Amino acid sequence: MVWTEEQVRALVPDAGTLKRGLELARPAPWQNLGTTSRAVWGECAGSGARPYQTAVDLGEPAFKCSCPSRVFPCKHGVGLLLLLAREPQRFGPLPEPEWLTEWLSKRQTRQTPAKAENVAPPVDETDNAARQKRESQRLERMQLGAQELERWLTDIVSQGLAQLDRAPASFWEQQAARLVDAQLPGLAATVREVAGLRYTGPQWPERLLGRLGELYLLTQAFGRLDQLPASRRADVLQLVGVNVKKEDVLGRQPAVADTWLVVGLVTTEEERLLVRRAWLWGISTGRYALVLEYSFGGQAFATPLLPFGTYRGGLAFYPGTLPLRAAAAADWEYCGLRGDILPPGLAPAELLDGYARALGQQPWLRQWPATVAGVVPVLLPNGDLQLLHPASGQALPLHPDSQLGWGLLAASGGYPITVFGEWDGQVLLPISFTSAAAPVSAGI
Repeated sequence: MVWTEEQVRALVPDAGTLKRGLELARPAPWQNLGTTSRAVWGECAGSGARPYQTAVDLGEPAFKCSCPSRVFPCKHGVGLLLLLAREPQRFGPLPEPEWLTEWLSKRQTRQTPAKAENVAPPVDETDNAARQKRESQRLERMQLGAQELERWLTDIVSQGLAQLDRAPASFWEQQAARLVDAQLPGLAATVREVAGLRYTGPQWPERLLGRLGELYLLTQAFGRLDQLPASRRADVLQLVGVNVKKEDVLGRQPAVADTWLVVGLVTTEEERLLVRRAWLWGISTGRYALVLEYSFGGQAFATPLLPFGTYRGGLAFYPGTLPLRAAAAADWEYCGLRGDILPPGLAPAELLDGYARALGQQPWLRQWPATVAGVVPVLLPNGDLQLLHPASGQALPLHPDSQLGWGLLAASGGYPITVFGEWDGQVLLPISFTSAAAPVSAGI
């Protein structure tokens, strides 16, 4: 595999580690650089007498370093991989050192699944009864919180949106805090998001009213949980903030086997957490999947994923009406890069029709995977960007905060391109694209 600097950067969870890694991406601090088909390694001079032993298992990739950092990848691992991308000729085909072979062997042992025993653990009826009681008490507390939110929303609409012009930040934050106390973090996050819609454009009252309506609909659905089908019940519980454990999904949901292409990675920061949305597309099944993961304190994300990398294995999808979020099963295996394809592209009208049908099934849908083909990036007189579809004359507005918008404009050269992104019902957040001028570029 030939590494690019862009792929390495996508593996680094925070800007600080990337900056320090860039400082080490030069030959001077390194010695005994070597590589094989499965790993790359080197020794980096540090403040102590002994250099730090640094290695990368290229299969996932996974990082090892003898430095005291608890962040993976550390700056040494990032610097090593960046140096490989920039100057691969400095890495000779050397025999693997003993410390590297030992680490790789231990990793292989851990990844070999143990033989499962067909003996079910005994069921402790006392523990089961206590758990059910706790769940019942929590649900009651959540129902009371949702009812309070319903009254709050009704008051806002009855008094008119004009009052929100004078509402201080505490008006929203106090309601969000009450929802957190009621164990409804999903609703609390939505209240804070709605507060941020004020004064964000000429149509902000309409968009704010729409989001308040979605919140009200969610409180109504939550109040009727016992009347909902299982898939819709799963939607509502996850939206209000009930966490579904990854282990439960992998243990209970059937895995969909395919070769999965990473078509886009988006990393954002939320309350001291790094959040990564990784969009995958099944080459055989044609199915989209969202691998959503969190990183705290600079730790690496649980599932190593490269832009436009392909991975063979199963994905277990979280329950819901329109299952998109998924978790990688134990057979997940890296297969290489595919810079020549994106999912089949749609015209804007086809995208909007598909989104409307999806919204009819899941009315709280916020991020819908979308690939549009034959579009030309256009700069409007007011400075906004849009994707024009010359064949139909239709256009899709681009998200104003997109980091890729100007890159699309430059790389297309005025010619049609294919773009993958997230459609939220109003604007498209572009994440990756292909064009004749630039065969592959990745987004955020």
